Amino acid sequence: MITQQQSVVAPNALKPKTTKLGINLAIAYSVFAAAVVGTFAGKSFAPNGFELVVANHYDLWFCVGLALVGWVFRSVGGHKGAIITMTILSCFIILTLNQGQLVRYLSLSALLFSMGMYGMGQSRNAVRVLISIELMLNAVNLNLIAFSRYVDPIQLKGQLFAIFVLTVAAAEAAVGLAIVLQLYRNTSTVDMNRFNLLKW
Repeated sequence: MITQQQSVVAPNALKPKTTKLGINLAIAYSVFAAAVVGTFAGKSFAPNGFELVVANHYDLWFCVGLALVGWVFRSVGGHKGAIITMTILSCFIILTLNQGQLVRYLSLSALLFSMGMYGMGQSRNAVRVLISIELMLNAVNLNLIAFSRYVDPIQLKGQLFAIFVLTVAAAEAAVGLAIVLQLYRNTSTVDMNRFNLLKW
């Protein structure tokens, strides 16, 4: 009789482990990034600091330095998600600190739209895709309201369009979640690669 040994892999063994060292490195990088943002803000609001920062493009070099330091922290074992998130937030603050209000809102809108587009393109989870679409629609709303506030503040065209977008987004989310719930009842998964019921 030949017995076959089956190797059983625990479900938790397939998940990436978050080490204590990685979290500590992420915290250290966050403190460093906060110090860099504070230094840049101090240079910006010092006497004659605004012209100095803009003239020498210190904002770009601060962001490049942050990205390089974040890459070093990630290479030695830092938590990837925390380091990337802190780098993006710090660079966003640095690049928009000396800009006008409209540019700040437009930059935030572009950042949110890019995050939503990335999530919609990369994730195969139907719920995450719906959340990414909602994020993109809210970025568009922010864009419309910002232009309405700073370009044509008398008329409320941007706010009116934003209300229409919110209405359509609510209807889209309700219909999408209903379809996802029904598919989950039939297939026990929300992975869009497993959905073949709607194919011809």
